[in-house]
Amino acid sequence: MSAKKNKIVVYEHDDYKGLSREFTSDIKELRDFGFGDCISSLKVIGQPWVVYENPDFGGWLQVYEEGEYPKIEMQDTISSLRLITSDLRNPQITLYENMEAEEEGEYWLGMGETLADYGIIGFNDQVSHLRPLKAGRPVVKSKVLWDQMKKENEICSLLDEIIGVNKTDFEQEFTSSRSKEYESASTYDFKFSNTTTIEFGVEFECKLIGAVSTRVSNSLTVESGKSETITKRDKIELTMPTKLPPHTKMTLRVVRKECTTIVPVELTVEQNEKKLIEYGELRCEMGNSVTAEYTSEKV
Repeated sequence: MSAKKNKIVVYEHDDYKGLSREFTSDIKELRDFGFGDCISSLKVIGQPWVVYENPDFGGWLQVYEEGEYPKIEMQDTISSLRLITSDLRNPQITLYENMEAEEEGEYWLGMGETLADYGIIGFNDQVSHLRPLKAGRPVVKSKVLWDQMKKENEICSLLDEIIGVNKTDFEQEFTSSRSKEYESASTYDFKFSNTTTIEFGVEFECKLIGAVSTRVSNSLTVESGKSETITKRDKIELTMPTKLPPHTKMTLRVVRKECTTIVPVELTVEQNEKKLIEYGELRCEMGNSVTAEYTSEKV
């Protein structure tokens, strides 16, 4: 999975129809690219973009976060574009007194910028609410650190058994076989660190190649805030030996082995064309190892 590049795709008509153009950096004058005052729909990938009514980032503006917009408010009136490159993960704002809530409006301030007088933009004593912009959804790559895997709570449970007994002094023919499916489940739970930057709902894949659980699946889709349960059925043919020695009891047991596997996962979070390393923990409650065990004893 390659890193996601910040970009905006603009379209001539509603619903992404007509001529289109992709931009990855600020554009002071869209007319230079044949797109002045003719944008009707757009798509944003990654960081938010600000669109302006006039060239050189002037006039009325609108901010678009990551997503698709089949019809925009500033239809056929956009003359310049600006990519927001600020780190939006920890937004902060300081407000000063003598402001009363009356009306709603919108204005963009970059990191470290100040606005001494709301009257400049027509919002003095009229601001009703504020909210930070959302950063573009991150691209997350995972690396499961199998060499650091540990197991705990290993137990065995009996699912089925066949018993054959020969109480005579002679060897006896004994035939018994059956085919049966046994259902088992593996529950995967991914825990993020307390300081993770990954928001609720973000998905990524964990490759399980090399794990005991590869019999169930070779990959797991992780979604922040959720766990996943995978159920499979094992089919085993149970057959007792054809001959039993004299005075012998033969027992065939079907056993399911269960255990908890814990393994750390290294996460590479790519957002706003920057990389950050985080760590999480993959926890698996597994009960997917079904085996047949034979024992014999004298009677």
